[in-house]
Amino acid sequence: MSRILAFCAFAFFSSMSWAQGLVVSTHPIYLIAKEVTKGVEQPTLLLQHQSGHDVSLTPMHRKIVQDANLVIWLGKAHEAPLDKLLSGDDKSIAILDSGIVSTLPLRNPRGQALPNTIDTHVWLEPNNAVRIGFFIAALRSQQFPAHREQYWANARAFAHNMLITAQRVNMKNNAEPYWSYHDAYQYLERSLNLKFAGSLTDDPHVAPTIAQIKYLQDSRPRAKMCLLAEGHASKNQYQKLNPIIFEAVDESMSAETSFIQAWKKLADQTQSCVLNTRK
Repeated sequence: MSRILAFCAFAFFSSMSWAQGLVVSTHPIYLIAKEVTKGVEQPTLLLQHQSGHDVSLTPMHRKIVQDANLVIWLGKAHEAPLDKLLSGDDKSIAILDSGIVSTLPLRNPRGQALPNTIDTHVWLEPNNAVRIGFFIAALRSQQFPAHREQYWANARAFAHNMLITAQRVNMKNNAEPYWSYHDAYQYLERSLNLKFAGSLTDDPHVAPTIAQIKYLQDSRPRAKMCLLAEGHASKNQYQKLNPIIFEAVDESMSAETSFIQAWKKLADQTQSCVLNTRK
């Protein structure tokens, strides 16, 4: 009996160590990692209930990183508070520094590209999501070659399902204009054939200016406009732009359990919003 208990204890602690072997910083990348590692391991989400921009680190976060054999994060541009913890760690890989994803520059609230900047919401572009999946498969296959076939099979299945989903939601009609509370949906535009017509602010924590409200009113491309925004956006700040269709969306996918389902939900919400402005 004691030998059986000893074996069970060993298996338990081994599984705990394995469960924290792969640590992923933010929720959308975690959802992709779950698809790639399915049937092999369960990745650990480092920032639960936190975005990459607003991070409150605790000793538990540091312990999780310490126990990991690989930490995947987006990088300093998206998760600046993690830079000190991860940038000098040989076990950590920053996706935005890896060269595997296509990036776009940030835009100001009037849609002008800002030089030497990166819009970090790269997971919203389906090809980027696929590349991230294959990148995770390659990294884990190097560390655990015995599971190489499973990692790559999972990555191929994720890629197929992601690209098929993106093809099915593609709108073939003329580009549809939209506004956003802040510019977080640029990587959806090609897939959904959208045209950015401006945002209220360049920072979701900063209220829009009177000048920006006036600019949007004066330059509105359609009488009724779609406004994509976080659910907590203040009605007092956007009701001056009526008539609008307000669509509460979450590009961080924080409440979702499947990346592809989360992406399709966001795509469907966006399409419904912009198409309803024609009525």
